[in-house]
Amino acid sequence: MSIALLSLNRQLLARALSRQGPLAISQQVATSSTVTPQVADYRARAAQWVATNENCYKRPVSPHLLIYKIPFQMWSSGFHRITGLMLNGMLYTAGPLAFLATGHSAEILNYIYAMDIPSWFILSVKLFMAWPISYHAFNGIRHLAWDMGKGFENYRKISAAIFLLSFITAFGIIQL
Repeated sequence: MSIALLSLNRQLLARALSRQGPLAISQQVATSSTVTPQVADYRARAAQWVATNENCYKRPVSPHLLIYKIPFQMWSSGFHRITGLMLNGMLYTAGPLAFLATGHSAEILNYIYAMDIPSWFILSVKLFMAWPISYHAFNGIRHLAWDMGKGFENYRKISAAIFLLSFITAFGIIQL
């Protein structure tokens, strides 16, 4: 990682030094007060190592996410974070909207149904709101079990079961 950063810094410095115009950077002459012998020796050894090894690995300087195979538990962890953000967003939007809404909730629901919105759209919005709640709750229980040191041996099965159980629970919630 540090080798890739060193190579990237070298490339950025080369671009900055070759720039013309008012944003051009002029190279500072190294004096004994700016570069100690240890730093100069380190820089020389690092530059020599990069020059020798930069072509033998044939790796990209900045790898992208498409070359990695993301494990299932990483997806599960990512969804836990995303559903937490979704729940937070729902809290901070639904709370003020409920405070600003006038009348009773039955009147608001009658107004929504009077707008003649297709039922599939209403069900998908309900699912979009119910799934994060159920997934985040079940996955939070799993994280609590992990904090106690349990459930590591079957994490793939447990993660798949949590996904399945959260969708079943969300469908059950929206049918009420």
